[in-house]
Amino acid sequence: MKTRHLAFTLAAIIGAAAMLTSHSAPAQPAPGKVTLTSIVPDGKPHTLELKNKSFLIDGQPTLIIAGEMHFGRILPEDFETRVKQAKAMGLNTISFYLFWNLVEPVEGKFDFTGMNDVRRMLKICQDNGMWVVLRPGPYCCAEVDYGGIPSWTLKGDNVKVKIRTTDPKYMEWSRNYINAVAKEVADFQSTRGGPLLMVQVENEYGMAVKNAGGYDYPVALKKVFRDAGFTVPLFVCDPGSFSPKAAGPSPYGDDILRGRNGLNGEAAYQQALAAAGDFPVYAPEVYTAWFSAWGQPTATKNAPLKAITDWTTFLLDHNTSWCYYLVFGGTNYGYNTGCNEHLPLITSYDYNAPIDEAGRTTEKFRALRQILATRTGRMLPEPPAEPAVITLPEIRFKPIQTLSSTVGDKPTLTSAKPAAMEDLDQPFGFVLYRKTFPNGIKGKLELRDARDYAITTVNKKQVGESFVGVPGSNIINLDGSASLTIDGSPTVLDILVQNLGRISVIVDSTSPSRARKGLIGGVFLDGKELTDWSIYSLPLTNGPISLETDVPLHEAALPPGEHIPPTFYASTFTLEKPASTYLDLRNWSMGVVWVNGHNLGRYWDRGAIRSLLLPAAFLKAGQNDITILELNEAPKNPTVAGTTHFLETAPVPFPIKLDTPVLALPKP
Repeated sequence: MKTRHLAFTLAAIIGAAAMLTSHSAPAQPAPGKVTLTSIVPDGKPHTLELKNKSFLIDGQPTLIIAGEMHFGRILPEDFETRVKQAKAMGLNTISFYLFWNLVEPVEGKFDFTGMNDVRRMLKICQDNGMWVVLRPGPYCCAEVDYGGIPSWTLKGDNVKVKIRTTDPKYMEWSRNYINAVAKEVADFQSTRGGPLLMVQVENEYGMAVKNAGGYDYPVALKKVFRDAGFTVPLFVCDPGSFSPKAAGPSPYGDDILRGRNGLNGEAAYQQALAAAGDFPVYAPEVYTAWFSAWGQPTATKNAPLKAITDWTTFLLDHNTSWCYYLVFGGTNYGYNTGCNEHLPLITSYDYNAPIDEAGRTTEKFRALRQILATRTGRMLPEPPAEPAVITLPEIRFKPIQTLSSTVGDKPTLTSAKPAAMEDLDQPFGFVLYRKTFPNGIKGKLELRDARDYAITTVNKKQVGESFVGVPGSNIINLDGSASLTIDGSPTVLDILVQNLGRISVIVDSTSPSRARKGLIGGVFLDGKELTDWSIYSLPLTNGPISLETDVPLHEAALPPGEHIPPTFYASTFTLEKPASTYLDLRNWSMGVVWVNGHNLGRYWDRGAIRSLLLPAAFLKAGQNDITILELNEAPKNPTVAGTTHFLETAPVPFPIKLDTPVLALPKP
């Protein structure tokens, strides 16, 4: 059977080529043709029903053929282009994650502007005849910081709140958020003339149900969505095999569609069919690849072209609705990447999607477009023009200031013990912990539970880096070296802690305490805890707090190739016309890049990705400013150039397996 389907697919791809121009005639019905409704969002009320194992819009059976994109990973300048590209690929629906932590970064203050402008995006979808599925959480996962739950839920006693449960405080937070989302989008529901067909309640709760104590929480959350004004069908998604069992009554209630992520293969289909009852089978996540982490090769799981074309053919053959995860992955601009247990994830979220990180259609896009056009008998619109992606000549940098010299004299907080980042009302970035020793410092310095990457300097000279993935790196021996002047004279100890992303997969009651960032366990000298700290909050969202560019450091102060205190480098470059590029950061060690105040994200020589996307929207005609915070090593050649594709090198693996809850050295 599989061979016959594959043969048909190849023939269909060849036969579809003639119909893929805007001037070609509609394709003739092909063997195995599937039928989609011609009803599109047009400003008039439409009803989606889930019955007779089908999706019905105004009574007409149809398939939902969707692709996923994420608010926070798409620039608002690209909203309409991405929607048009998705339509040109053959999709009739777009699914969106909306991340709570970006919408409500401060408790009670909601931001639906810029990359969170869900109203604008839904209007664009409606104008382009595309239906919408919305996945607002409250918990999303999606490889973002803390699965999309705001960091302020970890402040102080909030850390005791049992998230993803019916804990009254968590339900209150969730209700306030969902109510705010509903105020933005309820009038865009299909029943009120908009494109919004379905809304997801929570995400992959089946992974957490055992530790959370049952299904009371998603059932209670369902009522929150209904009370907020969501009248369209609600659904959930479960990963892998359904829990607690495949068939029988749904634990979520008989009014919730139960999607099955990764649905592929006859056994999985039969299981999903049995669990669906009278509902249609729906696969909310059909993977185009997988996420990638620092220190690992770029993920290739699910990525081959044949894998996704075979998968698409299987779903069409079974008349099953689905959503590609992802049609466009985009970029984790700034610091919103998550962490798979202890393993931090890379800045790029390209995900080998049909539309690449720079917004270009790919071979995967074109192959899927051919299949979808042929099997549905539609004449698809032409994709928008491909965006320009350019090279940039070499840009040379000079060191400007050390990070510690930009913080000023007034700390954010003075405290007997180091405070967590969340207790500073800080979601992302860095925290600097400073202590002065009037008579110097000597002995074994130990950082306990530093989260995540800690850089220790003594009198502005770097003496050690600590990360959980490097055994023993939390111990620094201060031996009284004269070059550090740490014995018998005033000494300043600085510990800079970088948040590399909070845990994304939240499955039990220990997740909140594991998600807090900073010097959680304190600092000890020869076994005695150090107290009385000056603490500086350094979110560094849009760049340095203050940077005296007219007082550059002498380059000789930073010996190339040697460890340095965290230092800002700066330069400029000129463009006639803005266009996207990938910045080549292979000369640099670890840090963050800003262009014209826009945070491109983190780089790290652990690899495998060694570049950052610089999108055209962050650039301007004329002079552009670029700043790099280098944390570890003075570059031998402090330059950056622009390339047309992301760059990879062999990764530097961690000696400890980091994507499991319990850290241990691999077995020999």
